[in-house]
Amino acid sequence: MLGEEERSDEEGSFSKASIPKRIAIVSAGGLVNIIFAILLYIVIATIMTGNFGTAINSTGNFILAMWESIKMIFTGNVTANDLMGPIGISEVVAQTSGLLDFLYIMALVSMSLGVTNLLPFPPLDGGKILIYIIEAIRRKPLKENFELKIQMLGFFVLITLSVYVAFNDVGRIIS
Repeated sequence: MLGEEERSDEEGSFSKASIPKRIAIVSAGGLVNIIFAILLYIVIATIMTGNFGTAINSTGNFILAMWESIKMIFTGNVTANDLMGPIGISEVVAQTSGLLDFLYIMALVSMSLGVTNLLPFPPLDGGKILIYIIEAIRRKPLKENFELKIQMLGFFVLITLSVYVAFNDVGRIIS
């Protein structure tokens, strides 16, 4: 969409859209991942239990467990050593013993990606949403150069964490 990557003054561009509309557009990707994970988990639980009501209850427990995991991250109960990246995830997927296990891992990964993407951290969509909220409170946009510096700093932190997690994943596989 015109104006999504860089600001544009053209009528109809992303930059000219209202803040709620921009937030809705930016949050759509993460929300779709979360909705997909919930629907997939309902299907898996229905197949496993044979009862849709039990599946809905089980899905609620799945969502609560994800919420508790997020709280643990923000309260310091999860360390960087506890995180798993693509290398670790591929190792877990390789150890699945059937289609339902694979689909369960797919639901977990989809939920994790959706939630992670919505965290209020600068290079992620949640960081962009936070910037839009700040702009709404200030009633004016942040300076483009300042916003770029925030995004680059966040990107550097994210890449550093990714490299660290990748090394930990490889270490776990080797040992």
